[in-house]
Amino acid sequence: MLRFFTPTVALALALSLTPAFAASVNDFPKARIAIVGGTFMNDALLKRRDLIKGSFKLKTKVGESPTIYACESGGVPFYYIHGHGEGKWVETWAALYDLGVRDAIGGATAGGINKSMKLYDYVVPDDFIDMNVDRPLAMPLIVYRDPNAIPLPRYTPAMDPLLRQILIEETRKALRASHDYDDIQIHDQGVVIQARGGRFETAAEIRMFATWGADLVTMNVGTEMAYARMMGINYASLVAISNPAEGVGEWQWDTLKNVYPRLNPLSLRIVLATLPRIAAIGDDVPRVGDGLRMHPEMTSEPTAH
Repeated sequence: MLRFFTPTVALALALSLTPAFAASVNDFPKARIAIVGGTFMNDALLKRRDLIKGSFKLKTKVGESPTIYACESGGVPFYYIHGHGEGKWVETWAALYDLGVRDAIGGATAGGINKSMKLYDYVVPDDFIDMNVDRPLAMPLIVYRDPNAIPLPRYTPAMDPLLRQILIEETRKALRASHDYDDIQIHDQGVVIQARGGRFETAAEIRMFATWGADLVTMNVGTEMAYARMMGINYASLVAISNPAEGVGEWQWDTLKNVYPRLNPLSLRIVLATLPRIAAIGDDVPRVGDGLRMHPEMTSEPTAH
């Protein structure tokens, strides 16, 4: 899978098509949903000028955010951040926290370790293994509004079940709406391992990942899953298989080139279809992350009843 974010001609063209003006967050309707882009979408959303109302950057306690696009689809406002934050991993999630985002959808392309996950298949992962070595393991304490309420989150389950179910249902609906996608399957669970990045993995590393229980390998969604829970943001991701992982099957560079024109527009269509359903989730609906973030007070005093 392609997991690098060097500029391309196509991306430069897409960026040139987006609104040129930058504004303040206060110039746009407040959004509670974010889409965090990756190779599963690439420039597909940036080419949709009808979705993008403008853009801004936000000063957070850990630095300036990447460009945040204020968007709207079907009457639902949302924020879009390109390419996992374009290297600003911490600033991205600090900004979404400061903006009051409640729900986020991310995604990527990945190498299939599990042989049942074929080229072009979609996976909505339910767990992750994080091999990150160069990003903070936790969000900096300074980003939290209450210094006395710093989370030590659990990840069982690792992603929000409501968002996962919506993604699964909308993906299945999109695939079955056209015979053009009869060869594509939707896998409603899978363990995604986030590799260290900077290169493709070796076949030996993939064999090791398989023994750990990993089904697919990519480079960024593990960080997103971890940071989202730390920030109290409900998260799920849509991952497309862009190639067999090294040693699992044969592939060429053209394998990757053929994935994006076919799946990027479809991924965008799927994610946009989830927005009204996500927006309709009431604030009174219990969310799994609510009870998995805060460690109880560590005291020898008996619990009061």
